Amino acid sequence: MDVHNKIKLRKTIKKIVNILLVVVFMFKLSKKKAEAYIFADKNKYDSIQVSLEKKTKIYLKSVEKKVITSNVSIIKGDDLYDMTKKAIGLLGGMKTIVKPGDKVFIKPNYITGGLDGHDPVTAGEIPSPEVIAAVAEECVKAGAKEVIIGEWVERPLKINFGGKRGKEGAQVKDLIDSLNKKYGHKIYLINLMEYTSYFEYIPSKTILKYLAIPNIVAEADVIISIPCLKTHHRPSPVSLGMKNFMGIMPSILYGEPRYKLHEAGVHQVIVDINKALKPDLIVVAGGFGMEGPGASLFLGGRPVDVSTRAGKFLIIAGTDPVATDATATRLISKNWSPVPDNLNLGTPWYVHHIRMASEQGLGVLDSSKINIIGENLEDLKMNWEKSDDGVYPEIPGYEVNEGIH
Repeated sequence: MDVHNKIKLRKTIKKIVNILLVVVFMFKLSKKKAEAYIFADKNKYDSIQVSLEKKTKIYLKSVEKKVITSNVSIIKGDDLYDMTKKAIGLLGGMKTIVKPGDKVFIKPNYITGGLDGHDPVTAGEIPSPEVIAAVAEECVKAGAKEVIIGEWVERPLKINFGGKRGKEGAQVKDLIDSLNKKYGHKIYLINLMEYTSYFEYIPSKTILKYLAIPNIVAEADVIISIPCLKTHHRPSPVSLGMKNFMGIMPSILYGEPRYKLHEAGVHQVIVDINKALKPDLIVVAGGFGMEGPGASLFLGGRPVDVSTRAGKFLIIAGTDPVATDATATRLISKNWSPVPDNLNLGTPWYVHHIRMASEQGLGVLDSSKINIIGENLEDLKMNWEKSDDGVYPEIPGYEVNEGIH
């Protein structure tokens, strides 16, 4: 081998070594292997346990969920804790969703969680703590062995689950602590970025082919989404139950703010995640919400006190993610235009991921096949300001700039 080729070979080897070092640095966030699950250990999620040393596997479940008619409950009132329980009760109660011994994963929309220096609850950025605590309690009462409330916070900061009521943080910790004292330590508040031990991979119709799901989420027996009632900037007119699961996706793989998922086709990504996880319950928190170019004050969103728009607070719940998101969309888009000629499709038809989810068998979008229980939807419809970046309508077949989450 001549000198030129030797030098070229050394450079190639050096480049490969550097790439491997970067990979090790990014993915081996902890030298400790993940500890075995000990359900009775109250300190189970009290220390960093991230490791990717376990063998990553492909996560394959039946991805089709065919529904003929779907029930969605709407409750109006002043007490969000009690309202949440009533909304679940109208669907048959949590015992129809959670079985004794189940592991439950609850995904609240904690896009900020008190990290931006203001009250994220009244700003309409994150769900009211009463809603999350009520769902968690119903899960425990139904016999859940473990309830994990988690989010993959994009920034290198720990989410503030505590915080002073009306001032900062997610403000949910005190409520969860009280529940743990009452029922035994079964509920955990975690940042997925710290506690994921490996990823399971789900099929994707995008160019990525597969998507990485944190094992804590993938291994759950029951999956629940708790979003706020929010509009959103491009690439989606609304941010509700299905889109909420973008928050579990690992930024160490997909960038911050998950730009690789946007480049691959974020609408299909949202559908792929929901088709694989098949969320068992969506509870949309309508105490405070956001209109305009949400999903945070930083991005230009404007807070909405729902009680000033609807007379009282609202809770929307359903076991069909498409029907629930479609109903919540109809609730806040009374005067949005255009709408399809088929009025049973309405504004949700012009929200890409909701329409695509219905077309791919995840649930019902057509209002004639959605049974509203509780309040009358027509009496509650409001006209919230949509984002001013032209994100609505998302016309089928029309390519849009997908923007950033």
